[in-house]
Amino acid sequence: MLYVITLAVIGIWMIAVIRKGRLSFHSIVAAYSIAVFTADMFEVLFNLLLGLYKFPTHLHLNPSDDNELGIIFADTLILPFTLIVFVYYASKKINPWKISLPFAIGFIVLEWIFLQFGYMKYIHWSLAISAAFYVTGFRIAAYLAPRIVTYGPPVPYRLRLMAFSHTFIMWVGALFASPLFKMYEYRPGVFKEPMADCRFTDLLTGDILALLITIFIPMIPKKARPIAFAAVACIGISFAFLAHYQGWLIYHRWNHLLTALRYIVPIALIMLYDRWESAYKRGKTNM
Repeated sequence: MLYVITLAVIGIWMIAVIRKGRLSFHSIVAAYSIAVFTADMFEVLFNLLLGLYKFPTHLHLNPSDDNELGIIFADTLILPFTLIVFVYYASKKINPWKISLPFAIGFIVLEWIFLQFGYMKYIHWSLAISAAFYVTGFRIAAYLAPRIVTYGPPVPYRLRLMAFSHTFIMWVGALFASPLFKMYEYRPGVFKEPMADCRFTDLLTGDILALLITIFIPMIPKKARPIAFAAVACIGISFAFLAHYQGWLIYHRWNHLLTALRYIVPIALIMLYDRWESAYKRGKTNM
C-alpha cells in the first residue's frame, strides 16, 4: 500500500508541475525515458542479478513476483515521475546543490520509512549506499535538467534514443511477462529464480535491439530508416521464435502473432519518436 500512496503523491505533484506549462512534451518524454533506463540498469544488476535488496509490495503471495511488482512501481513510475518534477525545479538558474540535496535527503528519508514498514528489504545493502546513489544521481540530474527542459544544448540524441528505445521495448515485457499478466516467460536457465531468469533475458534481448537502433539509425538517411527499423524488428522476432522452439520462451496466453507484435509495435513507436525528434530539432534550428 505504501508504494501506491507514494505513487499517488508524486503523481499529483507531477501533474501540478506539468500544468504550469514550462515543460514541453519532448522534455517530459526525455526525462521519463532517461529515468527508466538509468533505474533499470541498476535494478537489473543490484536487485535481480546480485540480490542485494528486494522490494516487497505485499501485493503478491509469491516473493519473486512481489519483488517484480516493486520494481515496476519504483523504476517505471515513482522514480521517473520524480525526475519530471525534479527537472522542472532544477532547470531554473539556481545553485544545483540547493535543489539536488533536498530531493536526495527526501528520498533517503522515504527509503528509511519503506524499511521500517517492511516495503524494502536489505540483504547485502545499507542506507548509506542508497544515500550515496541518491546524492550522486540527483546531482547528475541537476546537470542534465536544463538540457532536458530547454534543449539548449540538448542531451545527446543517441542517449535519448537509447533511453526511449529501452523504455518502450521494456514496457511490453514489464506488462505481459511480469506478475501483472504472465502471458509469456523466458526460461533459458541462466538463473534459478524464474522471474530473474525471465526479466534478465527479456531486458537483455530488448537492449540489444535498442543498442542496434542507437548505433545505426542516426547515421542512416531518413528515407531508408523505415527499412532499418523493420530489420531490427525482424531480428527481435527471429530470436523470439528461435527461443520458443528451443524451449526458452514459454507461451501461456500468448502466440506467434503476439510475439511478432511484441517487437513491431514498440519499434514502430521508436520510429515515430525518431521522426518527431528530428522535426523538433529542425524547428529549433530554424528559430
